[in-house]
Amino acid sequence: RCWSKLIATVLSVLPCMQFVKFSFKGLRTSVNRFVCSAPLLISTLTSHPIPTNTNIDRQRLSESKNKNVLNPSIFQPFQQPQSADMVEGAGLIQGSQFVRNAVRSVGQSVVRIDCDREAPPMMTMFSDNFRESDIVKVSGTGIIISSDGFILTNAHVVEHAAKLTITLSNGRSFKARVVALDEFTDLAVIKTDVDSSTCKLVKAPLGDSSTLHAGDWVIAVGCPAGLDFTVTLGIVSCPKRSASEVGASHMKGNYIQTDAALNSGNSGGPLVNDAGQVVGINTMVRSNTEAIGFAIPINRAYQIYEVLKTGMKPTHAFFGVDVTSITPDNAKIHNEDPNAYRLPEVHGALVLRVVPGSPADVSGVRRNDIIVEVNNAPIRNSDDADFNLDQCRPGKASCVKVARGESGKIITLETFPKDLYAMIEEKKRMQPSVVVIKP
Repeated sequence: RCWSKLIATVLSVLPCMQFVKFSFKGLRTSVNRFVCSAPLLISTLTSHPIPTNTNIDRQRLSESKNKNVLNPSIFQPFQQPQSADMVEGAGLIQGSQFVRNAVRSVGQSVVRIDCDREAPPMMTMFSDNFRESDIVKVSGTGIIISSDGFILTNAHVVEHAAKLTITLSNGRSFKARVVALDEFTDLAVIKTDVDSSTCKLVKAPLGDSSTLHAGDWVIAVGCPAGLDFTVTLGIVSCPKRSASEVGASHMKGNYIQTDAALNSGNSGGPLVNDAGQVVGINTMVRSNTEAIGFAIPINRAYQIYEVLKTGMKPTHAFFGVDVTSITPDNAKIHNEDPNAYRLPEVHGALVLRVVPGSPADVSGVRRNDIIVEVNNAPIRNSDDADFNLDQCRPGKASCVKVARGESGKIITLETFPKDLYAMIEEKKRMQPSVVVIKP
């Protein structure tokens, strides 16, 4: 009687099925299949376990229990296999361990830097909690560049340091000292003396920052806010930003922009590519924004490191000009004003100001000139001008070509840039000394 009611129910709810001249044996087989599959379907829809006393396929139940889920092949349609490239790309996004592998590659080369130094004047000026002689603690990050103890970090982390301590990823701590630093690139080299028989320093693998493109994966490793060896993931937002673009016009060089989270304490830490190679030194973030950080390209950082490890400061050329980018379209719009000075319609770096008595002034560079070439290197914007002018050797003749006037006449000028550090020291000597008498 129960079977008859069940058969009647099935036939009433499934009128679209065609049952044509089936035998009682065929009907019994169809009903058995329906009854056996019903618990699986109910369990899937309700997330309740399948009763153990149900007469179902024991092999499928065993496989499902081992995987803790029902066999998806029972319910999902067949999918066409993807190509090798598609599968590889999907693995990178959905479950690849490239971040973990990259961190393992560089992790042992990352160090925490703890610095004791006197409170800076700005801190004592605007805070009642600090006095001029107070010692404050500053922490940052660094990377081991050579196994004999040279570590690269930011200058603002270790400047005016009275005491330096580094902590390795294995927890061991050692004293360190500042070898040299460069304020204009915000880079510094410190040295720790470690007995190689008791502790081995692992050199960081360095990559090529010139190969970076917008959208490339990058990983920041550092010690922000006292949280040792923190890892954050992001992309390259822009592989090349000038110092003026990032709001640090007093600095020299270009920067990598990234959206990887950078916080106080990340300074000096590595920016790593997906292959586990250091491609940048994390340096700064744009204030009042989110996910806008900047790193010094490792190619440039390593050039500065080679000089700093000798105890010397790198040279920076001083010409005495302020420039901005200009294009033919900008010049054309500017020239439409009948009262404006006529500019040549070319790509280059427009000279906004020339410092009186500077090397640029002596060589004949004038306001509204457009720099189009420096030592045979073409100049298409202010970034090119800043970079190539800084590459000139102080005291050596440099060839600068400018376009002047509406005709765009090219004028070749020979200039002898000065050393920026030498000029600063000279000005310090010329300033009168101030004696403060304390009661």
